[in-house]
Amino acid sequence: MTRKEIASLIILIVVVSYGAYKFATREYSDTHSRYILDTIVEISAGSNSKSITNNILAIFDLIQGFEDKFNEYSEQSYISSINNSSATEFPMDEDLYAMLVIADSLYRITDGAFDVTIKPVWDLYAFNSPDQTPPDPKLIEQEMKRVGFDRIYFDREKLIKPQGMQLSLGAIAKGYIFDKAAAQMKAKELKHGFINSRSSISFFGEKMKPIVYITHPRKLDDTIASFRLHNLSVGTSGDYQQFYELDGRRYHHILDARTGYPVENVFSVTVIHPSAAWADGLSTALFVMSPSAAMDYVTECENTNCVIYYRQDDSIVSMKSTGMKALEFNENL
Repeated sequence: MTRKEIASLIILIVVVSYGAYKFATREYSDTHSRYILDTIVEISAGSNSKSITNNILAIFDLIQGFEDKFNEYSEQSYISSINNSSATEFPMDEDLYAMLVIADSLYRITDGAFDVTIKPVWDLYAFNSPDQTPPDPKLIEQEMKRVGFDRIYFDREKLIKPQGMQLSLGAIAKGYIFDKAAAQMKAKELKHGFINSRSSISFFGEKMKPIVYITHPRKLDDTIASFRLHNLSVGTSGDYQQFYELDGRRYHHILDARTGYPVENVFSVTVIHPSAAWADGLSTALFVMSPSAAMDYVTECENTNCVIYYRQDDSIVSMKSTGMKALEFNENL
């Protein structure tokens, strides 16, 4: 075999090997959305497997299972069986336990302003009803007697709560479910992707740093800021997500559990955290704190950043953690 023939053979082997490598490592991508968790959830992912579509649809099935268990408005759900029971002791579910651990921490850092037992008072505001009128202060005072996370006892085996006390995990559950969904996506060998909803988003394995936008709290078709992140989760709580107005006052869904009334003068809080459950929970917990106290807390937290928009002298101003600079934060106030 001549040198020229040997060289041609080597080139052929290299080309065939490269083609085989590209074939073996080719990537498929897909995106699907579904109305679930009372919002539109979008899941996008990339994978070396042709089964990517079926794998994404299986994640929606996983999410549906969690919704069936923690939907407060379904009489058949696990959480409703607790809320509507006259019993005081219940066997513990591992997912409920994990969320109650987070709820306990958030209750403590907010001195009780964040409280997952606020449901009886929250229901009085009828945010999901056509008849949206503020409740009578006497009714709020009455239902506040059923609120108080410090009256709950729980461990991995059981939950003990006063009769008539109800749990609402909405501030944590979506993020917790996204964490579980992202873990399942990784287990199915989806290489990278995201799970996105109106107020929560979780990224994993992204090759690039995607841009995340923060909704303007008073111009909902516009954005007020943007930033980039990698392998992190975002949770946003805003007074524009569920609200109605009467006599110039905005009644929104984020209540201070110590008073039973909506938090005033805070517009939105966005939190960046490795865990979607913590990002969601903290965005609500920081919302019910004063902006300065919230920022003091975030400063002491590892791997946590946030942006707070609030009222000052009838203007929207912001307060942000120092770590936002590294996330290429850009603001349009």
